[in-house]
Amino acid sequence: MTRILFICWGNICRSPAAALVFDELARRAGQENDFITASAGVSDEEEGNGVYPPMRRVLEARGLDCAGHAARMLRRADYEAFDLLVCMDEATIGRTRRFFGGDPEGKVRNLLDYAGRPGEEIDDPWYTRDFERAMREIELGCRAMLDALGSVTLDLSACRDRAELYAVLREGLALPDYCGSNLDALWDVLTEPGYRARRCRLILPDEESPLASYAKLVRETMREAGVLA
Repeated sequence: MTRILFICWGNICRSPAAALVFDELARRAGQENDFITASAGVSDEEEGNGVYPPMRRVLEARGLDCAGHAARMLRRADYEAFDLLVCMDEATIGRTRRFFGGDPEGKVRNLLDYAGRPGEEIDDPWYTRDFERAMREIELGCRAMLDALGSVTLDLSACRDRAELYAVLREGLALPDYCGSNLDALWDVLTEPGYRARRCRLILPDEESPLASYAKLVRETMREAGVLA
């Protein structure tokens, strides 16, 4: 279980939206039990307020219900209570680190870093008035974050034969007992309605391994089935 606290300035626009978006993405991926999310602000100026109406309307248009949200400021206990403190911009990153007197465990992150946009910010729509743009960037960051956090790494590099390779796949992908040890059976299970595989990354054997070619076929099968992160 990964515990995530999304953080913005006042906790009435970006961070509550990010928590709702991430929860919905995790639910659709069948990983809703893998995460606990919450949100907070680095300022107490909106303490107790609901989601700002223009942002609420953007959320509602996507079927996301923010009723009952009450803005809150960071608490001292949050650093130990959460595994990740995910911020929207450099200002909130700086305020968060100062609030906790540093970041000894490296928990403070920038949301768009997960989307391959290191250091880029999600501007506060309170000022820009562009709530749709903020929402699109939140969705981008949350999708990439879920891919990163919800994936598993399957190490095939030490496998000596196909039996060992499929043993790694069975454990990492929670393949059912009836799945055979061949590419057709793997494809059938990964694309079977109702089966939800965790997205994963593969470490392949080196080129000198007798399994190198076969492992690449496994990778292509998994890529086509949509389970590679």
